[in-house]
Amino acid sequence: MRVIKYGDGWTRRHFMRQLAKGVAAAGLLTPLFDLIGRNGDCAAAYPPELLSIEAYTKGKLKAGDVLNADNVDLVKDLLDEVAYWQVKHDQRTIDLIETQTDVTKLLPTAYLEATVRNKGVHQIGPDGNVWTKDGKPWIGGNPFPEAKTAVELLLQNALTSSTLYYDSVGYASKEWETNPDDNVDYVYEYIFVGYRTVGRTTLEPHPYLPGHETQLRINSQLFTAPEDMRGSSSLEIWAYDQHKLPTAHAFSPQTKRIRSVPDDARFETAMAGAAWFASDSAGAGDPVYTWGDFKIVGHGPFLAATHGNCHFGYPNWEVPLVGGKSGKKYFRTFMELVPEGYVVEMKPVGYPNCPYSRKLSWFDARTGVAPLIVMYDQEGKPFHQSEWFYDYAIKKPGMQWPEGMPDSFWASYLNMHMYDMKSGRMSRMGIVPRITGGYLNSIDDPKLYYEFCTLNAIRRLGR
Repeated sequence: MRVIKYGDGWTRRHFMRQLAKGVAAAGLLTPLFDLIGRNGDCAAAYPPELLSIEAYTKGKLKAGDVLNADNVDLVKDLLDEVAYWQVKHDQRTIDLIETQTDVTKLLPTAYLEATVRNKGVHQIGPDGNVWTKDGKPWIGGNPFPEAKTAVELLLQNALTSSTLYYDSVGYASKEWETNPDDNVDYVYEYIFVGYRTVGRTTLEPHPYLPGHETQLRINSQLFTAPEDMRGSSSLEIWAYDQHKLPTAHAFSPQTKRIRSVPDDARFETAMAGAAWFASDSAGAGDPVYTWGDFKIVGHGPFLAATHGNCHFGYPNWEVPLVGGKSGKKYFRTFMELVPEGYVVEMKPVGYPNCPYSRKLSWFDARTGVAPLIVMYDQEGKPFHQSEWFYDYAIKKPGMQWPEGMPDSFWASYLNMHMYDMKSGRMSRMGIVPRITGGYLNSIDDPKLYYEFCTLNAIRRLGR
């Protein structure tokens, strides 16, 4: 039995003191990363009330309970205001699960090993970018696992989440666009590809792809359905310099031409019916310094779908739906009490016509992952919300296991919600066993570069 030594309000006072200082310092009882580096477990860094929703709510809620309109006020302080509204007023329900303290189940193995191995190697240079102490680009893992500032949190997110924490990913995805009445107006199928050119820990050669050291990553997306979108594709080449916008191209199978995509398209919907902009896609979503006025405005526990959301056991990976007018609006979601996190505020200093006044990103202090973002309109009201759902997937009997994948791995992308508070539209998206055209899921596959990540590749795929 573990004796509780910390009285009511102790953790809240600790977080308030840290927030007042304007700096991050992960771990309440002992430095968090020291524990992770030793055995991967973070439990000793936190008092019991931050490791259990039951302890946090003094027994009013527990793992296995379902959060709904009747009990959500018990944890209002743990939810962003959009998720709170969805549960309180739109019939969304959320399954509560135990907090995961084994950080090796919250990140890819190679990424976590590189984080431990490269601790203290990286720094922010005079130009604001991340460099090793001998002046070279990032060499892999989280460059700031003990981040102290909002800028460090955003920079590590910009580098590491760029290919969803692997050297390369190819995710066969399906996206459903729903209207305010929860009816599905559009369904898209596509493969999303991310390919890292620096900071590589698995693909040879590493840490850099020769000739690409001034780049960070290459992203590609190929649509295979519906028929009028089949063969449409895009290619983004991201500079390492976090002041520069990516070079974006799009291929149209109708014209058989590749065109350049203008920078201001980052705040437009890419497909009919979509409830999100390109800028909504990660903690910053854009090169870090196209935003500014960075501040840590929140520090403490929060609820997030950071594990428990593997859907390979459902037929065809079709996640049950809940809530909304129809009872079929939101994915069934499993959330844990994240014991410690940071909320970073940023403003769009590089976008004079941006529809957002600010953006808030929630970061998990255990991992640096940002599972939640809320964007605000020019009147300061919630506009767009993005939620990511994660899990450590373990092959079990009866599962429709992804072909070619290892028997256990951290799934850096399973499902997402992207919600528009103004219109009531929802984009639900997630990986599926295969999409039209036969494309499957993969991680750390070197062939993805030649198949998807060049102009010739997107032209060839579009024919």
